[in-house]
Formats: sequence, structure tokens, C-alpha cells
Amino acid sequence: MKLVISDAHEGIKAVAKLLCARWQRCRAHFTRDALAHAGKSGRRVVSAFIATPSRRETAEAASHQWRAVAD
Repeated sequence: MKLVISDAHEGIKAVAKLLCARWQRCRAHFTRDALAHAGKSGRRVVSAFIATPSRRETAEAASHQWRAVAD
């Protein structure tokens, strides 16, 4: 196993570490949590920021877009 994608459950994260696998937060949970912190007025903007890297064709392009969004 190389990659585990899940919610932030500590047990799942621990098993991934035990198996020397990388752990990644699932997109649905990440988006839900980000929108919860954005408030009603910021949800559209935050949703758009999260969606743009996900639509990139390569991992490199997505990574570049995430950095741009973070800035």
C-alpha cells in the first residue's frame, strides 16, 4: 500500500504510518471542513479555490495551482 486517502481519523492515519504509506485527506472531507470555516459569505470563493487545482491534468500543474491558491 502506497497511499491511504481518508478522513482525519487518527487510527487510520496510524495504520498508514505503520505500513509506510502516505496519508492524504479525502477531498470531500477537506472541502467540507474548509467551507465550514469560510462562513456563508466566503463559501463561493473558497469552493472555487479548492476546485481549480483538482481540475488540473497533471500532478505538477495541480501542485503549482495549490501553491498559487495558498499565496
